[in-house]
Amino acid sequence: MLLGIAFTSVLIDVGLSLIAVVVGFLGAYFYLQHTAHANLKEGVSDLTEAEQAQAENDAERASMAVDQVRDLTRAVASDVTEHSSVIEGISNQLNAIDQTSKDSSLAIANAIAQMLGANGQLQARLEEAEQKIKNQAEELRTQETEARTDSLTKLANRRAFDHSLEHNLEKFCKERVPFAMILLDVDHFKKFNDTHGHQAGDEVLRVVGRTLNDVVKKTDLPCRYGGEEFAIVLPSTNAQQGRVAAERVRKAIEAATVPFEGKNLKVTASVGLTEVARGDQTDQIIRRADDAVYAAKDNGRNRSYWQDGLECLPIVKGGGQLHSTQSTKKTATVNSGSLASLTDSDAFVDELSRRVAENNRYGVSLSVMHLQICDFAEHQAKFGEAVGELLIESVGGYIRSTLREMDLLGDLSNGHFTIMLPGSGEHEAKLVGKRIQTAISNCVIPMGKNPLRLEMNLGVAVVEPDDDAVSLLDRARELMERTAKGLPIDVYEQVAARV
Repeated sequence: MLLGIAFTSVLIDVGLSLIAVVVGFLGAYFYLQHTAHANLKEGVSDLTEAEQAQAENDAERASMAVDQVRDLTRAVASDVTEHSSVIEGISNQLNAIDQTSKDSSLAIANAIAQMLGANGQLQARLEEAEQKIKNQAEELRTQETEARTDSLTKLANRRAFDHSLEHNLEKFCKERVPFAMILLDVDHFKKFNDTHGHQAGDEVLRVVGRTLNDVVKKTDLPCRYGGEEFAIVLPSTNAQQGRVAAERVRKAIEAATVPFEGKNLKVTASVGLTEVARGDQTDQIIRRADDAVYAAKDNGRNRSYWQDGLECLPIVKGGGQLHSTQSTKKTATVNSGSLASLTDSDAFVDELSRRVAENNRYGVSLSVMHLQICDFAEHQAKFGEAVGELLIESVGGYIRSTLREMDLLGDLSNGHFTIMLPGSGEHEAKLVGKRIQTAISNCVIPMGKNPLRLEMNLGVAVVEPDDDAVSLLDRARELMERTAKGLPIDVYEQVAARV
């Protein structure tokens, strides 16, 4: 009885082991087949002749790996069938044993020994096949890595770059997650090759590749774009963060040393940056970054520029510090207390044009406020031009004190002021305007027997899709004038009333 239970247990263990092994092999087989198929489907269009040959070689390697797995699966199936036949024969021998015979125990022991021997042979074959499966899986993993890695620099290659760019663009379209892209070109690389040789040039590319790996974030993807060009995809990164990253990359390459044949060689790079914008296609993103690279080259190389959707601008100005999105004229306007510090109309329009383009590309809120000192011409005629200038300087100084650093105040003469409020919608802009109006109206200026109480007319316009800088300014002024005259304002227009 005990022998029967033990024998049944052995058969159950063998059966379960065989089922597990077969399922494991089938799973591995279909996994490898799927992986190889995915690799083969990877786009091979727009490749150079060498890249096309490499793609064909990769496809052949994948096909061979799948064929070998298929052969292994068939061999395993054959081994299992053969093992089943052996076990069945042993079982028949056991059934034929006369358990009353004095030799029955010896016969049963021999049968079990045969069964264990058959199991051992199958186990050895399965282990051998399992190792072959692992080898083929490693072959496909290696192939996939090589297909997306540049052999010289060990960075991601152009295929991996294209995939990452498309992935981040899709994420931006669906979830509005921003990303930026850096493109850079090693300066005077051809001349460097001609002077020091192609081996030195290859070492330069390796050093640049290692440098990029060292300075980018873990989430960024540095790539060899082609030749002496490199690219970096920066997920979840806006233009401001990207500008910092681009300058960090430029400085790191400038500081790197290329050891070659006992010499320490130096190179620099021209760096371009852009941020994804609504309606972008991948080629548009690349084109803007490329434009920024050319701007860096045209302005002396070893520089970093960014394309804001309208023009290419230097990331670093003058003293070598990263500049913000504000212009230098704007900074003077905010920080200076003199009348001359108010931004002139041309400079104001230039900066506003850039902000309008930023709104069109990135959807950043933007409002413009037009303020007018009520009856300014009469006050100036009555009290003189010196008093008029004093009024402008005093009012302008107060307005400056209420604004954020990013806001821009312009003087339009004759008691008119205009304010650009980046990142502010209509509601926020009106609150600022109301605060200015209230403060100015509460300020009484002693002028002999007749103290002067100032009031301000106000109009607020929010940028619209078809706006440019001039139309936005004109609309803000028109709204101010209509309010000053007490004319009705259409409910669809942006306006703040006179207090």
